[in-house]
Amino acid sequence: MSTPYTGTFTLDLLGWQPWIERATDTDLAPEIRQRTEDYVAAQRNSDYNNVLANDLETALTRQIVHHHKFTVEDDAHSANRELAATTASRINGCVFCASVHARMFANYSGDRALIERFLADSVEADLPAKERAIVDVAAKLTTDPEGLTGADLQPLRDLGFANDEIFDVINYAAFFANANRLMLSLGEPTEPRRQA
Repeated sequence: MSTPYTGTFTLDLLGWQPWIERATDTDLAPEIRQRTEDYVAAQRNSDYNNVLANDLETALTRQIVHHHKFTVEDDAHSANRELAATTASRINGCVFCASVHARMFANYSGDRALIERFLADSVEADLPAKERAIVDVAAKLTTDPEGLTGADLQPLRDLGFANDEIFDVINYAAFFANANRLMLSLGEPTEPRRQA
């Protein structure tokens, strides 16, 4: 059994330990065992996805949404999405998700110092204008989704973001707000497996 993680937000590669049975550890009907094992084998965080596979059809549908929600694929916009996901995760207290998306932001943007500052200081961090606009939209969506208006998007527009780029930032923040709640409800992060 792994040791639960009790540290602060980090770029370290954390583990994750479920609190309920993984699907492949249950008595699956023969007609769905192979489909479940194939699904789990194809996932990065296999324990988490193995728990989600307790409802295989929902997990498969969620996977489609996860892999087909992007409209822009270059590194700069990938960094924008990762910052939005890190923002939702930081606000929601999901140390595991924040670590994953913070590392991805650092990889895409090349700015490890910025994301380390954000993890330490959260939404109050001192950020450049572009990152501030992304964090503000993602934070508003996370804390007050019904209150998000076109005026909240204007800073992104003023910085030259096109509609599809804004759409990506919003979708990623929303998707990972849901993922945070699943991660936090179904298990807990464990001590780093290796340093980032």
